[in-house]
Amino acid sequence: MNPFVAKIDKQSWVVPVSCMCLVLGFMLCMAWVTQSTRTSRQNYLPADQKIRVNENVDVDAYEKMSAEVAKLQAEKTRLEKALSSHDGQSKVLNDSLQELKVFAGMTPVTGPGVVVTLRDSPKYAGTGYGSTMMISPDATIHDVDALKVCNELVAAGAEAVSVNNLRMAGNSSLRCVGNTILVNDVKISSPVVVRAIGDPVTIMGAMNMPGGVLAEIRQMDPNMVQIEAVKSQELPAFVGNTTRKFAKPPKEGK
Repeated sequence: MNPFVAKIDKQSWVVPVSCMCLVLGFMLCMAWVTQSTRTSRQNYLPADQKIRVNENVDVDAYEKMSAEVAKLQAEKTRLEKALSSHDGQSKVLNDSLQELKVFAGMTPVTGPGVVVTLRDSPKYAGTGYGSTMMISPDATIHDVDALKVCNELVAAGAEAVSVNNLRMAGNSSLRCVGNTILVNDVKISSPVVVRAIGDPVTIMGAMNMPGGVLAEIRQMDPNMVQIEAVKSQELPAFVGNTTRKFAKPPKEGK
């Protein structure tokens, strides 16, 4: 074997191996992280990367961050429980408000009940202009008739009442003005349709009892009164004035 060639071959693998050792040693030195080297290297990092490095390497920082996370999670749980409790209280208040609105007639309602129709007697109607036929006052429907019917319905258990699609509420009024009836200051005339929501069987029995308000009207003419039970009907909300000038809730402690 040629010695010169052998020498060249030896150098051909010795040099690369030496370079690899040098690079490996340099990498090991760079990988040897101490507190001082870590701090010096972190100076070259952006702020957001420094935070991530500290979280991943610094045990104290990691534990501190973990404690903060646990604290936030506990606060989140507390707020969720408080919100859940608040939602429950809000639901109770809202349910109470809706019940009061229904009681005051401030919201439409639906349900079973009865329909009472009052109309002037056709038997005693005149025969036209210039007729000299005298008509008995009892042959026409007056405000007192509609008022008595409304009171009787409420006494029979009606939970909501309307007259000619006008809801009766706490400050509703019924009165005659000439040949018309004012319901909540709105003019109506015969036929007067009174709707009530409640138990149809109970209300029908109460309204048809002898000596009742409907019996009195029927004495004049049975055709002046019609009552029927219905499975479902809708009554509108009260649309009158709800402003109070003098009535105010009393102050607490007085």
